Amino acid sequence: MSVEPGPSVTLEDVARVAGVSRATASRVVRGDHGVSEERARAVRSAVSSLGYVPNRAARSLVTRRTDTVALVVPEPDQRIFSDPFFAVTVQAVSQALEDTDIQLVMAFADRAGSHQRLRSFLHDGHVDGAIVASHHQIPGQIETFMRAPIPVVFIGRPAQSTSSLAWVDVDNREGGRIVARRLLERGSRAPAIITGTLDMVAAQDRLEGFSQEMETHGIVPRVIHGSFTQDSGARAGVELTPLIRDGSVDAVFASSDLMALGAMGVWGREGIRVPEDVAVVSFDDLEAGALADPALTSVTNPVDRMGWEAARMLRERLAGGGVEGPVLLPAKLVPRVSG
Repeated sequence: MSVEPGPSVTLEDVARVAGVSRATASRVVRGDHGVSEERARAVRSAVSSLGYVPNRAARSLVTRRTDTVALVVPEPDQRIFSDPFFAVTVQAVSQALEDTDIQLVMAFADRAGSHQRLRSFLHDGHVDGAIVASHHQIPGQIETFMRAPIPVVFIGRPAQSTSSLAWVDVDNREGGRIVARRLLERGSRAPAIITGTLDMVAAQDRLEGFSQEMETHGIVPRVIHGSFTQDSGARAGVELTPLIRDGSVDAVFASSDLMALGAMGVWGREGIRVPEDVAVVSFDDLEAGALADPALTSVTNPVDRMGWEAARMLRERLAGGGVEGPVLLPAKLVPRVSG
């Protein structure tokens, strides 16, 4: 018996061609065990010859799974599309899911309370799990993720961390210490730091590590507030310009490459030389920083590895694996010309 291939092919057609019951065909298509190899081979052959495609919606009614996971990015749109962190994260997570049937969708939220919308998305069966790629200490936001009835993995250490919480991050606090030691070795005694957004743990940890290491040498760094964006780096550069000129600041730790590039653009127009007038060390080790003039000395932020690890942890949890502890990746300095 033959059946024309196409979208109208049903599981009953597969069962008839394979000479098995519909229940047996269904078990083989779902990947269940308990079917003889002979019958399984017949079903697979029928699926191939007929071009049968399982109905995802119907299957989800049986399995209560959507075969979909969300990459949640609670950031304003303008940052998502301007910061390389997010593009690399999407690519890494997508690649880590390539050998599965899992579909990746993106869910966005700004910082003005859209976690209310996310609560419905994460709690109402739309996805099987989620990876949160950036999060802030905004009332209600982290609780929305932590209370979701699905596995959730964080890229970035949450402030309210528990032993059962899954997250992956780079050692931001040690990264701050590494920068401080680098600038001290270069002779800096009047450093400044351009912070990231301080409602984010990564920014807090980089500031804390840097300040603690400097304070062990009796130095209190000047703190300039930024928000991980190139524009905020430029504004910090304007604020620091007179301090560099009068010698009040001799080195700057920019908590992201984008902020360093923004500040250096201002200083270039103002005739301030890097590293002759001010040494600069940053964080992220982006390609743009490596290609800058002068090239940025920067601490690695292995975003691709973090995305891959987060996807791996989520896959293990979806498969019913044991609870794995957090993954903390080492921070390493990449020395270049700027500092």
